Amino acid sequence: MNADLGKEYLVKRISSNERYDDILQFPRYFEIETVNACNARCPMCTIADWQRDSPVMKDELFAKIAGELSRHAGQIKRVSLFRDGEPLLDKKLAKRIAILKEGGIRQVGISTNVSLLDERRSRELLEAGLDEIVLSIDSLNKGIFEKIRVRLDFDEVMENALRFIELRNRIRPSTSIWMRMIRQEANKDEWPEYREFWAPKMTEIDRLYYLNVHNWGDQLAGYQPVSKSYQPELPCVALWSLMVIFANGDVPLCNVDYNNKYPLGNIGSSSIAELWRSKVANERRDLHLAGQKSHFSLCGNCTVWNDPVDRENHSKVYA
Repeated sequence: MNADLGKEYLVKRISSNERYDDILQFPRYFEIETVNACNARCPMCTIADWQRDSPVMKDELFAKIAGELSRHAGQIKRVSLFRDGEPLLDKKLAKRIAILKEGGIRQVGISTNVSLLDERRSRELLEAGLDEIVLSIDSLNKGIFEKIRVRLDFDEVMENALRFIELRNRIRPSTSIWMRMIRQEANKDEWPEYREFWAPKMTEIDRLYYLNVHNWGDQLAGYQPVSKSYQPELPCVALWSLMVIFANGDVPLCNVDYNNKYPLGNIGSSSIAELWRSKVANERRDLHLAGQKSHFSLCGNCTVWNDPVDRENHSKVYA
């Protein structure tokens, strides 16, 4: 793929009604890690390899980020308040959602393992204006679930999920629920049963889908793929669409660079726009467009952006 075709592909996938130069101005998507900790130990996660020690984002840093996001609210498609940890460990999460909503951010979301999503937290999130929530539940079988989601209790998670759906329907029906399975060796044949159980509980704004386990940029020990990689030579959309911000303000290469192996800068000393348009960021994009993504050890064999091959069994948009 030449550079022009690469740019055409990126625009089509990221924001088809804009020009290539437009998406270079400011990120369309954000993953902001307000807490770097988790209460689970899952085999498809790299938590045992984390080398960062910045558990909770400080209020002053969040305020700075929120202020710049507000000034660019019209360009942003989604702000997700999570990255590598469990976001519900942040006791200020609902307040931070409300701050972003007051700043004009159209879509604010989180992804959770559901274990801490009790009735109180559910109400707080919905009343704060949460737009999207990913409920990551990998199996309807208690034994398989607890083998995957180590330290979590299946019955508690299911109770929390079903209650959240009911509360969403009453308190804030506009909040979209994304019910997700991480498909891997232990649960790879469960999707039809999973879909049959959850589909009747979803509404037209919800999503019911699975993601195949990925290799975290070739960093996941013992990785066992359940599908073939698709179009591995394409430039990665993350470098043109997504900015990840860790709890201490560091900005890594992308969402699989969990140890900040390729730092872009820090929001404490730079603005989002400065880092997004920086020489370093553009050099990385040029390498991807030139077919040299393997210049970065995380990129050459990364499978994080793969789509499922068997799309007929992937109800990504509930219908």
